[in-house]
Formats: sequence, structure tokens, C-alpha cells
Amino acid sequence: MKKLLVLLTFLASLAGINADPVMSKANETRLDILKYMRSLETIVRNYPGKDKDGKDAQFDAPAGSEGDRIAKYNHIKRLFQEGITYYYEGRYPNSYRRFLEAQANIEQLTEDLSQIYIEGTDEILKSVLEKKDIKGDANGEYPNATIDKDFVDISVEFGRGSEIYPKFKAGREAPAYSRLYDPKEYHYAFNKDKIEGAIENGYTLIGQAKAAKLHALKLEQSLERHQKLQPEHRKFRIEKYFDVIAKCRESRRAAFHTYALKYPHDNAYLQKDEKFKLEGEANNYRINPFVDPSNLHPLFDNRIPVVFRRDAVDTYGQVYIDEVNKQIKFKYSDVDALNRHLASVGEKEKLDKPSSAKSEPEKPAK
Repeated sequence: MKKLLVLLTFLASLAGINADPVMSKANETRLDILKYMRSLETIVRNYPGKDKDGKDAQFDAPAGSEGDRIAKYNHIKRLFQEGITYYYEGRYPNSYRRFLEAQANIEQLTEDLSQIYIEGTDEILKSVLEKKDIKGDANGEYPNATIDKDFVDISVEFGRGSEIYPKFKAGREAPAYSRLYDPKEYHYAFNKDKIEGAIENGYTLIGQAKAAKLHALKLEQSLERHQKLQPEHRKFRIEKYFDVIAKCRESRRAAFHTYALKYPHDNAYLQKDEKFKLEGEANNYRINPFVDPSNLHPLFDNRIPVVFRRDAVDTYGQVYIDEVNKQIKFKYSDVDALNRHLASVGEKEKLDKPSSAKSEPEKPAK
């Protein structure tokens, strides 16, 4: 009898020894996935992908019409939820299997997203090198088009060895002698070095992002023939892909800073009492309570082209549609109360109520 008790005790201890590593692995993977999902939620909501008809999905599309990346993210959530229930029940092997399924799906999704970020960042960087108002040169729609400069023009024409540079420093007696340059171009000379530095920084960062992506993709080449991808390999890849996304966001911030340096006067609308259209909503944005000129949110930054406004919001880790609804469509604000407050401080202008707080803002194809 004593021998039987000793044997049972020994077997129970072995079971405990075997269970502990599985529980530990399950818990570690659970925490990793939770961290990944918090980052992914913002990303997939900003870039939901295509719907079932192959068209760009709406940001807040109902179930069945959501983008393919949203659908993949929802599948990951379901796997994670199943794993959590097993984990709480103490069924750690089952839980660990579900978490590994979720991890494999996250790897695939982040690989796709990292490529989207690289391609999108390349497009943004190439755009900032060119003129912003190219079409305006022909039809006169853009008042600044005639003085718009591309990156090479700025570097060549406004450097210290250029023909026009001494004219910016030449003394003159006003009004007897007029300027020898267009004053609207002076900021190019003033900001040339900063523009070149921002562009260099942007391309350095996108280069680092591409190198990180290549490193992740080549992981299997370092394995032996008999080896298969293990959970630690997938974790390495996922974190590399998130590193790619982070580098791309930094690169985009550098590009948007370049836009700010190239077009310092394009936010003059914020100082005027006139209707201006942003994200499909016309209003007087000078009195918008969410506008802070000293720390301007990308939604209101007209220096950034509309087609890249969503990308600019994403670099701050914010959900584009949520910010549009909050700051432009006043979905969570009482416009009448805002107008009463404006009147109480002596403001004569009023905000217009948005046409629809639920309508979709303008969105570029992705």
C-alpha cells in the first residue's frame, strides 16, 4: 500500500513538472499576443483592406462587409479568446495550441502590413520630392503653384553657392530699391538645410525598415534542413515586422515635416473667417475647439496633401476615422453648447453643425 502511494505521488509530481512548462509557455505567448493585438487594432482600422467584392472597405463597415485585414484580425481575436478560456480552465496544452494558431496568423498579417507600410512610405517620400501643386501650374487652381519647387530645385537654386543666395543677404534701402528676389521664395533658402536633412532622415529610416523586413524573411535560410519554424522564430519575425512598421512611421513623420518646411503658408485658412472643406465637411476652422496652431493635428494640416492625411494620423498611433468623427464631425460634442461658449468669450462667428457624423471621410485607395 505504501509503495502504491509513493508511486502515485511520484506520477503526480511528474505530471506537475510537465504541466508547469506548458503553463509558462502558454502564459508568455498569451501576453505577447495581447501586446500585438493592441498595436494591430489601430493599424487594421486605418488600413482595413478590401471587402468581399474587391473594393476598398469602409472604415466602420458592418460584419460581412469589413475589409480582409479586419476579418483576419477578428479571426485572431476568436483564436485568442478560445485560448483564454482554455487557459482559465487550466487546460494549458489546449490553450497553448490556440495561442500558437493565433501567433501564426499574426505573423502572416504583420508580414502583409509591413509590406503595405514600406510601399506606402516609398510613395510618400517620392511625393515630397516633387511639386505639391503640379496640376495647378496648368489650370491656375493653386495660387502657390507658380512658386512651388521640387527637392532638386531647392537644393540647386537656394544653396550657398547659387546665383540667388547672395541676393537674400544683400542690403538695400527701402523703398528706393526693391527686392532682387520673390519674397515668397525666401523660406526655401531659410529651410534648405532642414529640408535636405529631413529627406535624408526619411530615406535612412525606410532603408532600415527594408533591411529589417529582409532579415525577417531570410530567417528560414539560417535553419537546418530538418528544422521547422518554432514559436520563438515566429515571435522574432513578428517583432521584426512591427519594427518595420515603426521605422516606416518615423520615415513618414520625416516626410510630413518636409511638407511643413516646403509649404509654411498653406495653413492660412486657419486664420480666416471663411468656409474650408476638410474630410468632406465645410466649416470655419479658425474657431474649431480642436485646432491648436502650436501643436496642429494632421487632420487640420493643409501642408500635408489630402491623400496622405490618414497616413499622417496613423503615425501618431491614432485611428483616423475616430479622429475625424471627434474633431471634424463633432460626433461627441454639442455644437450648440460650443457656440454658446464662443459667444460668451466675445466670438461673433459660429460653427456649423456637421451634415453627418457617421458619413465616411475621403479615403485614398490602398
